[in-house]
Amino acid sequence: MTSPPGDRLRLLYELGCAFTARTELDELIPLVITKCRDALDAEGGSVLLLDAGTNEFVIPYVAEQNAQAAERLVGLRVPVEGSIAGAVVREGRPIRVDDAHTDPRSFAGADRQTGIRTGSLLAAPLRSRHGTIGVIEVVNRRGGGAFTDDDLAFLEALAGSVAVAIENARLYAQLKQQLVALQEGTRDREQLLAIRRELDIARGIQQSFLPRIFPRRPDFDIFAQMIPAREVGGDFYDFFLVDDTRLGVVVGDVSGKGIPAALFMAVSRCLLKSVALAGTPPAECLRRVNALLCLDNSAELFVTVFYGVLDTRTGELEYSNGGHNPPYVVRGEGDVHPLEGTGGIVLGVFDDIHYRAKRAALRPGDGVFLYTDGVTEAMDAEGNLFSDPRLQALLAQHGHASSEAITRAVVDEVRRYSASVPQSDDITTMAIRYRG
Repeated sequence: MTSPPGDRLRLLYELGCAFTARTELDELIPLVITKCRDALDAEGGSVLLLDAGTNEFVIPYVAEQNAQAAERLVGLRVPVEGSIAGAVVREGRPIRVDDAHTDPRSFAGADRQTGIRTGSLLAAPLRSRHGTIGVIEVVNRRGGGAFTDDDLAFLEALAGSVAVAIENARLYAQLKQQLVALQEGTRDREQLLAIRRELDIARGIQQSFLPRIFPRRPDFDIFAQMIPAREVGGDFYDFFLVDDTRLGVVVGDVSGKGIPAALFMAVSRCLLKSVALAGTPPAECLRRVNALLCLDNSAELFVTVFYGVLDTRTGELEYSNGGHNPPYVVRGEGDVHPLEGTGGIVLGVFDDIHYRAKRAALRPGDGVFLYTDGVTEAMDAEGNLFSDPRLQALLAQHGHASSEAITRAVVDEVRRYSASVPQSDDITTMAIRYRG
């Protein structure tokens, strides 16, 4: 029997915490595969990593009920051409197969190697900043039968975090090698520059979490930016369609800076999106995510989150706020005012918290501007804050512009204002224009 939604959300949280604690591939991949196999009630699971040099997949670990079969599969090379995993890479999407034995894309070599017939199968691509690095698979639903589309959606959601964790583990291994070289006395300029490049890669990996393609639709216009203060940051934004007519928008800010904040950001964003995509209303969504973040928050970090759902048919915005800066409503006639607060506190501190939701009515031409405190708390050389009044006046000045133009105008003005001092906090902005 497939794990219920609550267990799967808990698994996403547990794996997110595991990703922050395990930086060795030999520890990470077995944990991921075993947990994923059990959550999907499958007999076996594996990660197939792409070897671009030979155009083959390599299987580093297998979680299989039959120990002898698992042993025979480890290290097996699977051709990209002539395998379901290869089809996943070529098509760039997850695939569900009810009977792999009869599927012409199936690689028969695995069954010959193990003597076990592969029936039902799920496979999802592992995408990183540099492209697809492999595929994650589970096979043979326990008790027979086929996997469901919900099972496939869960595996796809998990695959995104797994790919980033694998990339981070690879990056960590490279950094370890470089640090060993430095400790042995080879502290020359080229190696220091190499570490600088690796930190830039880490920044790129984090940026890959955030949506970079903004849809062009007749009913709404959206754009966002995130500029970390260090190589990696704790701010995040996200947007997604809950269904055909409801747009979910999220902005969050993790306490602290650097790699710990970035890892907690990744866990928070993954949990919130997973809960939200199930259609959970904003207040209940924040309640569930907060409870999961409080389970094992040994780093004692917390996150502020604003989550809203815009009905693109009516212009109604239902939202809940967990200790975040209140967004601004930018009316078509030029009026700018903050959204009414909901009284919620930050997520990740107290586990038994209930959040409230409120609604705001947007008319065609109205917009909403979301941001983090890196905007209003940016300082000039004399220590003066950019401030909410200055932001409000800027939004009124650019109120009729597109979402992209408003967002870029705010970021440019904040940078100009604080140009004489180092950036002390992440800067994140998001603008939505309701067109009706």
